[in-house]
Amino acid sequence: MATREEETCKKEEEMGIAANDEEDDEHDSKERVLQRYFLQEWKLVKSLLDDIVSNGRVSDPSSVHKIRSIMDKYQEQGQLLEPYLESMISPLMFIIRSKTIELGIDSDEILQIIKPISIIIYSLVTVSGYKAVIKFFPHQVSDLELAVSLLEKCHNTSSVTSVRQESTGEMEAKCVMLLWLSILVLVPFDISSVDTSIVNSSGSIGVDEVAPLVLRIIGFSKDYLSNAGPMRTMAGLVLSKLLTRPDMPKALSSFIEWTKEVLSSTADDVVSHFQLIGAVEALAAIFKAGSRKVLLDVVPTIWNDVSVLIQSGSASRSPLLRKYLVKLTQRIGLTCLPHRLPTWRYVGRASSLGENISLSASTKNNQLNHGVILENSESEENSNCPEDEDMDVPEIVEEIIEVLLSGLKDTDTVVRWSAAKGIGRVTSRLTSGLSEEVLSSVLELFAPGEGDGSWHGGCLALAELARRGLLLPSSLPKVVPVVIKALHYDVRRGPHSVGSHVRDAAAYVCWAFGRAYHHTDMRNVLEQLSPHLLSAACYDREVNCRRAAAAAFQENVGRQGNYPHGIDIVNTADYFSLSSRTNSYIHVATCIAQYEGYLHPFVDELLHSKISHWDRSLRELATEALAALVRYDAAYFADFVLEKLIPFTLSSDLCTRHGATLAAGELVLALHQCGYDLPN
Repeated sequence: MATREEETCKKEEEMGIAANDEEDDEHDSKERVLQRYFLQEWKLVKSLLDDIVSNGRVSDPSSVHKIRSIMDKYQEQGQLLEPYLESMISPLMFIIRSKTIELGIDSDEILQIIKPISIIIYSLVTVSGYKAVIKFFPHQVSDLELAVSLLEKCHNTSSVTSVRQESTGEMEAKCVMLLWLSILVLVPFDISSVDTSIVNSSGSIGVDEVAPLVLRIIGFSKDYLSNAGPMRTMAGLVLSKLLTRPDMPKALSSFIEWTKEVLSSTADDVVSHFQLIGAVEALAAIFKAGSRKVLLDVVPTIWNDVSVLIQSGSASRSPLLRKYLVKLTQRIGLTCLPHRLPTWRYVGRASSLGENISLSASTKNNQLNHGVILENSESEENSNCPEDEDMDVPEIVEEIIEVLLSGLKDTDTVVRWSAAKGIGRVTSRLTSGLSEEVLSSVLELFAPGEGDGSWHGGCLALAELARRGLLLPSSLPKVVPVVIKALHYDVRRGPHSVGSHVRDAAAYVCWAFGRAYHHTDMRNVLEQLSPHLLSAACYDREVNCRRAAAAAFQENVGRQGNYPHGIDIVNTADYFSLSSRTNSYIHVATCIAQYEGYLHPFVDELLHSKISHWDRSLRELATEALAALVRYDAAYFADFVLEKLIPFTLSSDLCTRHGATLAAGELVLALHQCGYDLPN
């Protein structure tokens, strides 16, 4: 009994502390609040870490499992770990560094110390990301050779191949060492000057020779590019940091030659396939980190191989390879184009939609003063733009844009998403005239004969262009009708339909509009979009599409200013109320329909899409939702809606006939309950 009373007192004290903490959250810093909400587990983690640090090693293997299981709970809340990363990583990396110096690289014991510690560090990498973690790695110049030797020891040790539940730390140790190297290879000295093998041999290397230390790093990094695990990505990261150094032109050209052999290889085994993916991934990382001046010389060589590989059977069979090829393609395009901020892009708060459509010389000068230049359709004014005259676009860029546009139609989402970002980045370095051509090509993806993948990729590309200010308000009249069609995209295929990903992406476009444009440019556009967004928010079959449409509407209401009944609608159609399809159809939609401008679009959506839907439960729910709207305009339902429904009851399509018959019955009953008398 005494124990129970003590536990009760403790719980009451904790609840009291929690209540006080909630009161103070408003005034405390972000770091204090995060620490408070992670405090209970942090005490356990800190005690386990203190035990590891005091012993200089992991003495109890179960402590590693405990820490990792705690960290895994924060996979979607990595920011909660940020205040603790330094206090966790620094002492662990200090143990790795000090024990290696103390015991020596040749000691067999060193790997037994490093592996369990690496498991803990790698679990933090998976939760918070490598960029947040490597900031706290030691980076003294003397650590470079130490890390290379450690990685070589891990690399040369034969791995345990037996099936096991728990990791032995081999993979994690290699990953941590590679991440450590990605920081250390950035030392601000010539690497040959810190290579002790050159000093010990009492010799020197020639200008065109590569330091032995660099050759060792490149050697095992190439081996890891054939790996199917995370070491492949991290080896690419190390190579990108190392080979883009100013003192590495010889090593870079040698690596490019090696990748040329890999890209043109005809081997079809598993190892060669992963090596091909690794080589492309490493090249993409190099083109991201390297300077334009260095990489321009190797572009023709690499592009010839990449353009052939894109058309190959290997690429058609591997979505991952296509993703990295698209990533590499866009970065080659960015290398070919000079880096500049386009003066024609939209920056907001300057001009209205009407002004953008028809610019005169006087208004153009006025817009220049406000910091915005918008494209004019007349060629006379385009010729006055110095950038259109001076900009020399290489022929290779046209091929690259074609590849990216083809990537928007890919069968896999990851490839389409990468291609969409590539279209946005490349377009940001083009002239206004060329950007219009890109937009026209993107809009062609929405042709009636195109598949759902093409529509999805087109929506992602439009969102990227809008987000970066590359979709001018003068183009919105062409774009908005396409987005509205995408919000309702649903194509029947056999016993089901496809299109939820297209509708989700269309909501993302609307969300991007809300963030990109000034309210003066969006006023008319929002009036067109809002009924369709709310129709999707209330009546879409998929919960993610309902929530995406509601989020897009909320973003527009919040950023575009005073929208009629906007706050009331946002409060009604919130994240949780839309989680239930029945609640969305019967309650949320009925509540929104009372506001002006929404009743008729809602009725049209139910009448033309939902009562003839292939899903029987959705048809039945749609008829109830239609009847729930009768009270707002009984005459409209009696004179117009019923007249529309009657022919549908004789449709040759069984779904349409069933839904129309049910709807007619529900409407007649609802009209009777409203006291409306139907004419004879």
